[in-house]
Amino acid sequence: MKARIMPAFFSMIIPIMVFNHFYVSEEFSRFVGGVLGAKLVSNISISMICLYFLSEIGRMLSKNIFQRFYFKEELYMPTTNYLMFSDKTYSQQHKIKIRNKIFSDFRINLSTADEESADEHDARTKIVETMALIRKKLMGNKFLLQHNIEYGAMRNVIGGSVLGILLSIFNLIFFSLVIKINLAYYISIATLGIYFLLVIFSKIIIDFYGNNYAKILFREYLGNSKGSTTNKTV
Repeated sequence: MKARIMPAFFSMIIPIMVFNHFYVSEEFSRFVGGVLGAKLVSNISISMICLYFLSEIGRMLSKNIFQRFYFKEELYMPTTNYLMFSDKTYSQQHKIKIRNKIFSDFRINLSTADEESADEHDARTKIVETMALIRKKLMGNKFLLQHNIEYGAMRNVIGGSVLGILLSIFNLIFFSLVIKINLAYYISIATLGIYFLLVIFSKIIIDFYGNNYAKILFREYLGNSKGSTTNKTV
């Protein structure tokens, strides 16, 4: 609900509801000849049908465009970067502490500093594979789950905003050239501006929530907390 449905509602359903409220519902009501509750039914049914499918479209766009572009799948996600010796977020001592726990839990030796310099891609790949095991070990951690939901929700809002921009542009054209309705036109301008800003600042937003999630994950992991969830779920 929080990571998929709500982002879809905010970024894609609102433009559809504007079009539905100011045009489609009126036409549908006339078509059925004034059946009791026709306008209400049309408003609810169209939005509910679209909500599920659009939430999946938004998630697909966010993962396959923004997350893949910014993080190169998981190779450059904060959870990967933080364990690289070349990254300055954590001290060398703290990285070694995490790596020692990884070896203790999974008998996996991540690349040394020299091996990382010789083959950075392989070093990152090993970390990505190990992170899947760490997330599984933390399965059920409610605190980490909350941060995972926040990251997934913001990422999905940004993905949905791409379609939201297109829908808002359609509404602007429709309610200015086809049927002139000032209120619908101004609402569409507002939604277009909001979605456009979300896409423009997408890197900053995704980095912020991604970094928060990574720091909480490693903190919980070192604290031997039981439970978490994975990015894959949102």
